[in-house]
Amino acid sequence: MSKNKSSSIARHDTKSAESRRRRGWTFVAGLSAVLTVTVVGCGTTSNGSSSNNAASGNSGNTATTTNATASAGNTSGTIVDGLFEEPGNLNPVLGPDMTFSAIVDTSLYRNLFMVNPQNQLVPQMATEVPTVQNGGISKDGLTYTFHLNPNAKWSNGDPFTAKDVQVTYQIIMNSQVNAVSKLGWQDVQTFTIVNPHEFTVKLKRPDPAFIENALSSSLPGILPASVFGSMNPKNVNTASFNHDPTVTNGPYKFVSWVPGASITVSANPYWMGPKPKTQTIQYKIIPDQNTLLTNVKAHAVNVWYFDPITELSQIQAVQGADVHLTPMPAFEMAVVNMRNPILQDVRVRQALELAIDRQAIVQQIYKGKATLLAADQSSMSWTSNPNLQPYPYDLAKAKQLMAAAGWKMGPNGYLQKNGKELTLTYSTTAGNSVRSATERLIQYWFKQLGVNLIIKNYPANEYFGTVLPSGKGWDLGEFEFQDGTNPVAATQQLFTSTGAQNFGGFKNSTVDQLIKKVDVTTSKSQRQQMMQQVESILHTQLPALWYYAPDEVDTTVNLSGYQPNPWSVDTWNVYDWQLKN
Repeated sequence: MSKNKSSSIARHDTKSAESRRRRGWTFVAGLSAVLTVTVVGCGTTSNGSSSNNAASGNSGNTATTTNATASAGNTSGTIVDGLFEEPGNLNPVLGPDMTFSAIVDTSLYRNLFMVNPQNQLVPQMATEVPTVQNGGISKDGLTYTFHLNPNAKWSNGDPFTAKDVQVTYQIIMNSQVNAVSKLGWQDVQTFTIVNPHEFTVKLKRPDPAFIENALSSSLPGILPASVFGSMNPKNVNTASFNHDPTVTNGPYKFVSWVPGASITVSANPYWMGPKPKTQTIQYKIIPDQNTLLTNVKAHAVNVWYFDPITELSQIQAVQGADVHLTPMPAFEMAVVNMRNPILQDVRVRQALELAIDRQAIVQQIYKGKATLLAADQSSMSWTSNPNLQPYPYDLAKAKQLMAAAGWKMGPNGYLQKNGKELTLTYSTTAGNSVRSATERLIQYWFKQLGVNLIIKNYPANEYFGTVLPSGKGWDLGEFEFQDGTNPVAATQQLFTSTGAQNFGGFKNSTVDQLIKKVDVTTSKSQRQQMMQQVESILHTQLPALWYYAPDEVDTTVNLSGYQPNPWSVDTWNVYDWQLKN
């Protein structure tokens, strides 16, 4: 699951409008059978403050159901945090941009700022958020002054200084480094260290989202100058630090990583913020959701993210479990690989979108806990276009579009053109029961259209690290993307021609031009208008099949202090987590 938090996570409202003139839908016997098989047999598809002045408080939108008995906290023991995707690495500057990398990284590293559940920037390694009013941002919007907390230290006791931030900036911008994002940093003209705890940044042009993009996310984060200051940039991508981070600046420090099994961290004695309430956290790698459910029932896992909504009743019945349902500024989609000549025809893309009964998926799989999308922004985002309506389920129109594109039904029940049968490969992360059920339904619906859909899934680190970026071996790639405080960043990374995560190779000059204008426009209303134009283009052109914005379902077992945050990763307040006796 890619969840690109803050700048681009890369995690999961008021309802967006359903498509007009929706057809009433009924599951025929065949479709009911498909749904039953996929949900019951899920996971069988082929392989596939933080500082002392940080704000806290509930987001106000999270629903929590409890089957627990109140008890005193327990500072001993180990919290077991279940991950069904293994991080690609533990270097907060490198990709792949995966939610589960960010979850672990946020316990190990902290940036200058964090976004709290109220969608407000709060200081982490800095002492205050720069504004024009406090003199931290010049009136022309080009110069930023940052003050670092003098009490901030790395896990080896070294002070956290402006040099660490400068080295991180230099590494991110080096062309030899596979940085997960350069957003914000690419606009820096000069970086000046005033003293160890103060630095200034002058931008080439105004960037109203500079802080959000560059200095408030877990990916990318800040690296220690003591390790990377003298390292040849060409060695950063393969440094031993990436899997054995010896120096960190977050609430916890690294202990060990057993590939395919677990990552263990322990409380950082030099952490300047609230003292962690639990000494040790083990991130246990369990790549199958069914196995995770078994572990939750056995109280062998204390935290489970992105629980399949299909298992909600079973999870709620677990003694000691708290189930958290949180509307998220996220979007589930299947990116279209534009390298395939078949998919370069917009009529084909529109036909595929019309052939999927997404409302049926929302009702039957997500139990109504998701909202249909018309483009890549959910209604929680200020950039969403309220005038757009999600595509309806309309198989007849889909067939008309395919016929107009020159496709005719062949003798085997599949569409043909120029003697070739229409076959597409659909990929996503393996071991995800909800996606497993969803793709089987899509396979069924595409068969009704005349499209032969082959399903090929991959382990998450392979999917995000190799398969999607390569642009090879897949035609439709499903994943979820999480907006942050600057939703423009998501569109920029995914759907501009130079976007770092433009996996499908989509190119549209108008989108590129509008995004460039948005980046240098300080008026939020003007930015909103331009982004709504972008959304209209993405709605029509379909660089991805737009699905829905699902509520996030997370479960904690015998754990206190967990607080969902739609704008950051779940470990944003990990120092407050504590086992119940």
